[in-house]
Amino acid sequence: MRKKDTSYFGIEENWLFHKLTLLLGEQSVIEQSGQENDDALNWNQVLKVAQTHAILSLLYPLTEQKGIPENVKQCIRETSVTTVQQNYRLLFLTHYLVEKMREAKVPVIVLKGVATAEFYPVPELRKSGDIDLLVPRGEMFIQAIHILKEMGAKEKDVPSVNHHQVFITEEGIEIELHVMLAEPFDDDKVNHYLEKLTTTLFDKVCQHKIMELDFPVLTEGYHAYYLLLHMLQHFLRSGFGLKLLCDWVVFWNHTIEKQEIEIYRNCVADSGMEGFSDMITFLSTQYLGLKETNAKKILFSSCANIREDRFMRDILDSEEFGQTGEGRLVALRGTKVSDYFREFHHQMKLNFPKKSRYAIWFPLLWLWTLVRFLRNNRKVRKVSLVHVLKQARERSHYVEKLHLFQIKKRNDYE
Repeated sequence: MRKKDTSYFGIEENWLFHKLTLLLGEQSVIEQSGQENDDALNWNQVLKVAQTHAILSLLYPLTEQKGIPENVKQCIRETSVTTVQQNYRLLFLTHYLVEKMREAKVPVIVLKGVATAEFYPVPELRKSGDIDLLVPRGEMFIQAIHILKEMGAKEKDVPSVNHHQVFITEEGIEIELHVMLAEPFDDDKVNHYLEKLTTTLFDKVCQHKIMELDFPVLTEGYHAYYLLLHMLQHFLRSGFGLKLLCDWVVFWNHTIEKQEIEIYRNCVADSGMEGFSDMITFLSTQYLGLKETNAKKILFSSCANIREDRFMRDILDSEEFGQTGEGRLVALRGTKVSDYFREFHHQMKLNFPKKSRYAIWFPLLWLWTLVRFLRNNRKVRKVSLVHVLKQARERSHYVEKLHLFQIKKRNDYE
């Protein structure tokens, strides 16, 4: 492991790295810390970074320490109370939906949410905003939609996506009904692999007791792979923040059977995601306290010579899901003209999944996609085309070095 460089970040960000390292590890460690001199910190900036990354509630144990202003502690406490209340609402609603689908004999898997929160020292403090359920395509998906509508949930008007449908309850809770683990990428082989894998997952579900309630969740190897897919999907769009890295740390810091680790490694290798997996693992080890002994079990040693401080800077600038950064756009897999066209064609297929099956429609669909892109830049992002393309190019420089979706033979790692 290379030595980390913290000079690229502000003192507030480095403070958060240090505290999260303690908080995501042994609880007894945090009880003995807190004697540092924090006088130089801009506490408003600390709160801002933690809030925009949806990790402020994770800092709750710090409210018992000295050296932190009382108004900062109060802000952490109030956010934590809100987070805990929301999480219990989501917990019981998730269980209710799972039971309803069981009664209707609809196979279902709980993704993220309570399934990931259980790995935290205090599960209730992990902020979660919605419920993600994976169900099979076809009649089962239609039946699942019927169950949601029966309980009063309505379909939410959101931009078209190909892997899930969004509903919202009368209380304002969003429920994402997935038929795939991730939105299609710009690689047909990887998409075919994910589609085939998804159909097999319902035979690999384990019933897990979380906070005394039973939930159908992915076995640990597939759970880890889904966490990585989720990060990659957001990263290639407009980015993701510290919360997803925290998920990675707490997941891999607990004991995982060798067989499950092998399942994870096989999935990553079969989809050409070794470089991304290594970079995420490296950052988690260097900045957030993932144990090196655990990290070595999942490293492929395929991470190119990328400046990890810039990668972490991108994560920090993304905030929770890249929604607040001006001009943040998809990250391309390269910087050549062909890479721009491949991504443009991919976006066209995502926007028009049915019509794009027929090549005769391509010229018209390309035009529609371009018009939509230019309109969104002007009215939604309110930035120039040049600025957006410049941002995309900067992010694409290090994505190119990850060699995404370049699938190697298994024995290349042996």
